[in-house]
Amino acid sequence: LEQIYESLSPERKMLVRPLEKSVKQKIQQWKEEVYEKNMKYSENLKFETEQGEMVRSKSEVIIANMLYRNHEQLLYKYERPLELMIEGKSKTVHPDFTIINKHTGKITYWEHAGRMDDPYYANDFVKKMNHYAANGLMPGKDIVLTYETQNNPLEISVIKRIIKELL
Repeated sequence: LEQIYESLSPERKMLVRPLEKSVKQKIQQWKEEVYEKNMKYSENLKFETEQGEMVRSKSEVIIANMLYRNHEQLLYKYERPLELMIEGKSKTVHPDFTIINKHTGKITYWEHAGRMDDPYYANDFVKKMNHYAANGLMPGKDIVLTYETQNNPLEISVIKRIIKELL
C-alpha cells in the first residue's frame, strides 16, 4: 500500500488520507524528534561513544558504536523516553536504546542489564521487564535483551547477531 501511495501524483495524494504514516514519514519524524535526556544519575554518564554521546557503561558504548556502524539501515536513540502504564498510571521509562529500522519502520527497544550479579539491580530489571510485558512489549519481539555479570561480560558476537536480526 505504501508503494502505491508513494507512486501517486501530488494532486492524488491530497485526496487520500493514509491510515498510518509511511516509513519515510516515520523516519523523517524520528530524525526531527527532540527529547529530554534522562538526567537521573547523570553522574554515571561517563563513557563516550564514537558519535560523542555519553552513556553509562563500556558495554553500552560497544552497543551504540555497533548500532551506529549500521546507520544505513538502523537509527537509534539513547535513553529515549517511553510512556508505559504502570499500576494504572502513565509513567516514563528510558530504555537503553530505541531503534528504528529505516526500511520497515519497526521500533525495537534494547535493554542491557549490565549488573545482573547485583541482587537489587536484577530485581529492578525483572520488574521493568514485567512492566514492558504488561504494556504489550514482548522480549524477543519488541525488546532485545542483553545481560552480563562481572565474571560473564557481554560478548561482541552476541551484539553482532542481534544487530543482524534487526536489519
